[in-house]
Amino acid sequence: METAYAQALWKMVDGGMTSAKAVHALQETLKMHGREALLPRIARAFARIAEREAKRGDVILTVAREKDERHAHKEVRGLLSAMGIEVKDLKTQIDDTLIGGWRLEGREQLVDASYKNQLLELFNRATA
Repeated sequence: METAYAQALWKMVDGGMTSAKAVHALQETLKMHGREALLPRIARAFARIAEREAKRGDVILTVAREKDERHAHKEVRGLLSAMGIEVKDLKTQIDDTLIGGWRLEGREQLVDASYKNQLLELFNRATA
């Protein structure tokens, strides 16, 4: 129930209504129907939706070590231009489980050029 209200609130704000006005309208609707107790749960559901939507637009480059970052930036430059993203908008994070290489994910795409992925594929082919 609270998720439906949170999604409606998101659509109102995304549609151009000011956040204060949208929250006030939701609060009045909840008060009319005697469901004011749902407000804290709606707020938590709204936060989850906002977090999910924020991640949807992010493009993250994951590298194994900090020193691999410059090399990975050179390799993904062509992919970024195809996705319509500039290098300055790219977020970079370090994941030492990758062993080496890089992963680029975002905008509903994943390009995995990590050694971890290649080693797992090799292992799966050898044991199959």
